[in-house]
Amino acid sequence: MLDYIRHHLNVRISLLISSISIVVFICLIFVTTFLQRDGMVDQLDASVTRASELIRMAVEKPMVVGDDEGTNAEFAFLAAKYPDVRVHLTNYKGNVTYSTDKSILRKDLVTVHAAPELAEMIQTSLKEPLEQGRLLTLEGRDWFARTMSIPNEPACHHCHGASEPILGELVVMQDVSSTMSTIKANALETAAISLAGLAVLIGAVLYFIQRVVIRPLQSINSAAHRVAEGDFAASFDIRNSDELGQLSNNLASMVAKLKEQLGFSKGILSGMTLPCLVADTRERLTFATPAALKLVGRKGKPEDYLGMVIGEFFHNDSKRQTTTARALREKKAIQNHSLEFTNLAGEKKYARADVAPLLDLDGKLIGAFTLYSDLTDIRSQQLLIEKQNERIATAAQQADSVADQVSSASEELAAQIEQSSHGADSQQNMTGEAATAMEQMNASVLEVAKTASRASELAERTKDKAQQGEDVVEQAMALINRVAGQTDGLKKDMTDLGQQAEGIGKIITVIEDIADQTNLLALNAAIEAARAGEAGRGFAVVADEVRKLAEKTMAATREVGDYIASIQESTRKSVHNTEEAVAAIALSAEKANLSGQALHEIVRMIEETADQVRSIATASEEQSAASEQINRSTESINRIASETASAMNQSASAIQDLARLAHDLKHIIGEMQTS
Repeated sequence: MLDYIRHHLNVRISLLISSISIVVFICLIFVTTFLQRDGMVDQLDASVTRASELIRMAVEKPMVVGDDEGTNAEFAFLAAKYPDVRVHLTNYKGNVTYSTDKSILRKDLVTVHAAPELAEMIQTSLKEPLEQGRLLTLEGRDWFARTMSIPNEPACHHCHGASEPILGELVVMQDVSSTMSTIKANALETAAISLAGLAVLIGAVLYFIQRVVIRPLQSINSAAHRVAEGDFAASFDIRNSDELGQLSNNLASMVAKLKEQLGFSKGILSGMTLPCLVADTRERLTFATPAALKLVGRKGKPEDYLGMVIGEFFHNDSKRQTTTARALREKKAIQNHSLEFTNLAGEKKYARADVAPLLDLDGKLIGAFTLYSDLTDIRSQQLLIEKQNERIATAAQQADSVADQVSSASEELAAQIEQSSHGADSQQNMTGEAATAMEQMNASVLEVAKTASRASELAERTKDKAQQGEDVVEQAMALINRVAGQTDGLKKDMTDLGQQAEGIGKIITVIEDIADQTNLLALNAAIEAARAGEAGRGFAVVADEVRKLAEKTMAATREVGDYIASIQESTRKSVHNTEEAVAAIALSAEKANLSGQALHEIVRMIEETADQVRSIATASEEQSAASEQINRSTESINRIASETASAMNQSASAIQDLARLAHDLKHIIGEMQTS
């Protein structure tokens, strides 16, 4: 009952108003009754006082003259005339001397009327001169008694003496039962009317309160209850313009503001893709994102886990201490707290937690907000990058070894090319000398041809000319032998040059293989760096530089190979031309030998001069043609030697570039190892 009253405002207001009204009504009734009774008592007192004065004046006349019969007659008259009035006259001892009731004469008045109030009045009036009145109840009826002391005046001394100050008292008692009944009836009537008015007043007030206050309050309370239950569509539709209407409008505005703020908050929470939890002060889950369920390895919807303790949600252990509990206990934010755990699905997880306590507008703790950053993928990438770094370091070491090999091979190749260049220069010089000798021999052969053509006309000088021809032939033979020796040396040098060019080709093949391996290693390093993502970008740049250097090395190697191939081809042509020159020289030597024999025969057989001169002319023409062929071969050898020297210089430059690239590659690999 008390709970019902405590939870219903209309009942409390009704009880309060009713209680106050009843109390006020009772107070009014009592006050009104008291005032009416007091007024009536005052009226009775005034009336009885006047009556007492009249009675005193009436009985005083015969008493003053000592007329006892006259006094008794007055009392008898009063008894007959006013039956509702009792009058008693006592002496100074309180004994009744005259009374309207003859039966109590000579009796003590105090013993006749046992009412304590009346006895007190009687005794008091006998002790001191006074007049007093009081409403009494005697024999079940209401009486108004008034006592008047009779002082011992000098006029009374002749009869009563002067020893007693009070001669007696006059007691007048009037039956006021009918008056009091009327007063009580009036009081009851007034109470009934007041009660009816009170009921009407309470009903009107309660109806007014119910209609104007309670119903709007109930409507506001119902809407507020719906809002408290989460129904923000509840309407505070109170159209009054009083305080309740203003309260309704203010509550509607407040709910609209709450809807806006809650919508903003829920929108933020619902839109979060990161693992996020909200807990109350008892560490119980009030909000979670699907990403949080995925992080801890749980299935279902976040709503299925609301109310669960954070420790149980994470570890199936409600007593497990968490960062959320620590933040609630310390009432301060915890940032960048690293977590490493195995979730409920058996997955190894790495995360970072940021926890902040939630306070209301009064600064009271209402919960905690936890935001998790899943670092598992980043940690995996970090481990992968570390492994890739190890592989890149190994590849760098291998590339460093390859660079050393390239540098060593480049130096060896440069030395061989320098040696080949010196050989080509020597070949060019020797070819120049051979060309000069061949020009001299060609001039001599032409001179022999001219001499032979004029031999028929200069027969007489044949011997001398033949001797000169013999000398010339000997010189030609010496030159031919010299050219033959130089040609053999040139052939040997060209053969050595071809072998050296083949050795250079093998080295170039090794360099190409090394460049291919370097390019492949750089490509693998670039792939590993690309897998590493942002952390491997530096390695990707370095790997790309290594790949470019490898490509430049391959290009330079191909150029050197092309030059070496050209050298080999030129060498083969030089060898072939040298062989042809050797054959031509051998033929020239043979022809020169024949010329010498002919000259010897000219000396012995002058008679055959004409025939021999024609033979000499013919041989000289053939020798001239052979000499021209040798000259052309020598020029070709000279040109090839010049091209070979130029190619060797270009090869030397390319080898220097290759050595520089190998040095750059080694420097880059050193930077990679340092990184």
